Amino acid sequence: MNQLATYTLGSVLRKTGINADTLRAWERRYKLPTPQRSEGGHRLYSERDVEIIKWLIRQQEDGMRIGQAVKRWRQMLEAGDDPLYQAEATRAGADLAGDLSQIEGLRQKWLNACLRFDEVEAEQIANDAFTRFSPEVAFTEVFLPSVREIGELWYAGKATVQQEHFASALLMRRLNALITTSPPPTRPEKMIIACPPKEEHTLSALLLTLFLRRRGFQVVYLGDNVPLAEFRETVENVKPNMVLLIAQQLKTAATLEQSIQALAASGVTIGYSGGIFNAMPTLHPYMSGEFMGNTFEEVFGNIERLLRETPLPRGSRTENPHAGLLAAFENSHVGIHAQLNDFFSKWGFPLKQMDESTVFLAEAIAASLYFGDMDLLKHELLWVQSLLEARDVQDGGSIGIYLDAYANAAEQTLGEIAVPLVDWLKAQSEVYTKA
Repeated sequence: MNQLATYTLGSVLRKTGINADTLRAWERRYKLPTPQRSEGGHRLYSERDVEIIKWLIRQQEDGMRIGQAVKRWRQMLEAGDDPLYQAEATRAGADLAGDLSQIEGLRQKWLNACLRFDEVEAEQIANDAFTRFSPEVAFTEVFLPSVREIGELWYAGKATVQQEHFASALLMRRLNALITTSPPPTRPEKMIIACPPKEEHTLSALLLTLFLRRRGFQVVYLGDNVPLAEFRETVENVKPNMVLLIAQQLKTAATLEQSIQALAASGVTIGYSGGIFNAMPTLHPYMSGEFMGNTFEEVFGNIERLLRETPLPRGSRTENPHAGLLAAFENSHVGIHAQLNDFFSKWGFPLKQMDESTVFLAEAIAASLYFGDMDLLKHELLWVQSLLEARDVQDGGSIGIYLDAYANAAEQTLGEIAVPLVDWLKAQSEVYTKA
C-alpha cells in the first residue's frame, strides 16, 4: 500500500466521508493517522492513511468506540499483524468464495492464451484479474495453478518447454513490477529470501517476497542459485532476523540443507519451504531448519511465531553411511551415463529422450546419497517412469529394464563401493517389472 503522502485533507474527506473536525480530533488525541505536512504547512495523507481512516470507521460501524478501535489497532500491530492486511485478506476470502466461477474462467482463458503465445490477450486477462482481485488471490488462484498445469502438460508430452517459459516469463515480469513499486517497509524485521545452489525455479520465492513486502516486512531477495560462499558473506552483512530458503526439487533440497549448514555459525533463524517438501514429507527429518508450511498462509503464521521465539540450537547432522559412495558417484556419474548410452544404442532406444531421464535420475541419486537414505528416490522414480512414458520410450524400455541397466552401469563403473546403490536399484527394478 502506497505510503507516499499525496492526498490533501479535502481529498481524504471525499474518499472516506469523515468529518474534518472528527479527523483532526483523532489525529490530536490518538495520533492516528499521522499525516505529513507540505512546505506550506498543509496536511498531506498517504493511501495507507486513507485506509487507516476507513478501517477505524468500520470498527465504529460495528459498534466499537473510537478509543477501543485505536487500542485494537495498536494491539494487532504489537502482535505482528497488520490490521489493513488482515482486512484485505478477509475481503479477498469473501471475493474468492463469491467468485469461484470468475476465477476458473480467468484461469482457463489465461492458460489458453499462453499456450497460443498470445501475449496481448494474456496481459489483458491478467489486467482483468488484478482489477477484480487482490494480488494474493490473483496469483495463487489464477496464475500459479495455470503455470503448474502447463508444467504438467509438458511433463506429459502435451506442451513444449517454450510454452512453459512463455507463461512463466509473463508472470515474472508482472511480479518484478509489483515488487519494484511495493511500499516502504512498516516493520523493523528484516529477512532474506533466496533459492539454494542449482535451484532455478524462482516463482515461489518472488511471490513470497511480494506478499511479505505487502505485509510491511523488509525483504532482501537474492534470487536463484545462490552460491554458499557469497551467501554467508551476505548474511553477515545484512544481519537479517530470518533467512527463508525455497527448493522445488530433491536435488535442491540437498543444496538447501548444505546452505543451512553453511549458515549455522551465523545464529540466524533459517526457514525452508517449497514444492518438494510438500510432495515428500519424509524429507523433513533430514532438514536442520524450520519448515514454514505448505501454503503461503502457513508460512506467514510461522514467520510471526518464529520472530517471537528464541531460535533453538540446531543439532549436528548424523554420520552419513553413504558418504563414500556419494563422493565416488559424483566423480563417476558421467561414466555411468556413457555406459547407459552404449547399452541403449545397441538396443535401438532413442538416446535423446533417454538422456533427460538419466540426468534427472543421477541428480536424484546424488541427493538421496547426501541425505543417507536411498528410499527417498522412490518418489523420483515415478517422475522417471512418467518421463519415459511421455516420450514414448516403451518398446522394451520400461522403467524396470531402465533401472536394471543403470544398476549394471553403476556396478561396472564404481565397483564394490556401489553395492548399496546397485542392490537398491535392482530391487526397484524387480518391483516395476512385476507390476
